[in-house]
Amino acid sequence: MAKKERSDADRRVRQCERLGRLLRLLHLIMGKGRWDAGTLAEELECSRRTVYRLLQTLSLAGVPWYFDETARCYRIRPGFKFPGLEQAAHTTPEVPVAAAELEPAVRKLMSDLDAFAASLHGLLEALQKRSGDL
Repeated sequence: MAKKERSDADRRVRQCERLGRLLRLLHLIMGKGRWDAGTLAEELECSRRTVYRLLQTLSLAGVPWYFDETARCYRIRPGFKFPGLEQAAHTTPEVPVAAAELEPAVRKLMSDLDAFAASLHGLLEALQKRSGDL
């Protein structure tokens, strides 16, 4: 039996769903609530196995989470901040860049933004179709 091929739009929808779930998990365990694997699975509407995969993804991304044995819940180490974001917010270019040097980068960025907008449009259409099917 041949494996069913997914369209690019379907893959993007699934990737967005996974990313959304990952960000929600991060938000939950960074908060004040007490979240163990079971309650996270219920809140995220997924299995415990998926929660463990999401936690593994956070580890690979360098997020220092741990299971607090006292409170019996997952937490992020106190004081953790995303280093790339903090560093990028405080850096300024030392050498001014000429507009002509920026033109190819701006064109590429605009092209990428157009592709991203088309992808989001496809996602919204898929979500609307899905909600209409329910």
